[in-house]
Order: sequence, then structure tokens, then C-alpha cells
Amino acid sequence: MRHRTYTLDQAAPLLNLGRNTLARRLREAGVLGDDNLPAGRYRGNTCLVLVATGTYWHPICGWTHYGRTELTDAGLDHVADRLGITIDHLPAHHARRAAATHHARSAS
Repeated sequence: MRHRTYTLDQAAPLLNLGRNTLARRLREAGVLGDDNLPAGRYRGNTCLVLVATGTYWHPICGWTHYGRTELTDAGLDHVADRLGITIDHLPAHHARRAAATHHARSAS
């Protein structure tokens, strides 16, 4: 199952914080390590936090791997509770298509 995710840049405004403040508070709470990747019990907990990986070309080092922390909808709720932040509204989760109703066709 694929979760909708939010980078720290996207999650910060939803939590009424700046990106750097969110990252610092998550490190202080033990959710993220010094490298801004999940730490401790959050590592591998794909219901709350995912790590997107990839590579990019660095002009001196060549191909370089990176990991980017992303929060799921449940992760946003958990982080808000963990940091003591009250959130009025999170975007609606669209796990299934709204147009799931099928209409019968006439034989004529």
C-alpha cells in the first residue's frame, strides 16, 4: 500500500512551523537523528515515517546517494501530538477513488 507523504518542507506549514524549527524539534524529540533521518523506533516504521532514497550527480564526488525523510498522514498526526501542536485540519486522505460507483449499461 502506498502512503501519501510529506517532506519536511511540506509538513512544516501544516504544523505551523518553519522547516528548520520542525527538524530541530523532531531531533530533540528523538524522532530524527543528527542526519535528519528516522531514529530509534521510528526507523522502519513505514506507517509514520518513510525514507525516500535516490542519487544525484555531484561535480566533485560523482554520483552521490541521499535519503530524505517523509511523513505520512498518520505521521503528521503523531508528530503533532508528540510536539504538543494543535492542528485544525490536515488534507483529506484519498486512498480510493471517489468515482468507485459503477453504473449498469443498457443492452440496447
